Amino acid sequence: MPGSYTWSRLSEADVVELRDLVSGRSTVLRRPPPDLLAMDDIVRLEALAFREGTGSQAELFGALDTDPLRVLAGMNWLIAFWAVLWDLRASEPAGDLVRTLDYDGPWRKGAGPEQEQVWRSMSQRVRTGVFAALTGSPESHRVYAAEVRRLAPDVFLHVTLTIMDGLSRNLTRQGLELAGMADELEKRTEPGHPTSGPSFTPPR
Repeated sequence: MPGSYTWSRLSEADVVELRDLVSGRSTVLRRPPPDLLAMDDIVRLEALAFREGTGSQAELFGALDTDPLRVLAGMNWLIAFWAVLWDLRASEPAGDLVRTLDYDGPWRKGAGPEQEQVWRSMSQRVRTGVFAALTGSPESHRVYAAEVRRLAPDVFLHVTLTIMDGLSRNLTRQGLELAGMADELEKRTEPGHPTSGPSFTPPR
């Protein structure tokens, strides 16, 4: 279990307070609405994100064939969670970190002006999905979902996975413990109501 935090249960079963022992700051976390995301899915995605080798990518692409939006929404939720954990540690707003997310993977290398615009647009679409998870905005999620359906989900997966990998490496290098945090949230909470509020609140 990540050792730099304490967890405190609150009155609502799907809510917990998380305190960062390094910064002394705390935040309130809530499971995502069960009609949108299952914690089991998020925990599985978290495990895949930190698994070595290429097998995890194959599993993600396989899952994409059955329910692409659910897989991508889970990845966006994890990225938003990591941004909140960084805010909790460094007092840098999660939204500011999300605005810096940008795809810099192999498909972008050597891109001409037209292709460069494509990757800028894809990065922006991923940021829209992460902001939807961060704020719990149904409208932002609808905009993102429409884009996923309109374009190729496998491209979204490649871009999001590359962004996730770069972010997790960067935050880990800066001393943040990410692996196992979603699993801890699942263990310390119970499923909530479909109309529950946003998963994340600004740390204080």
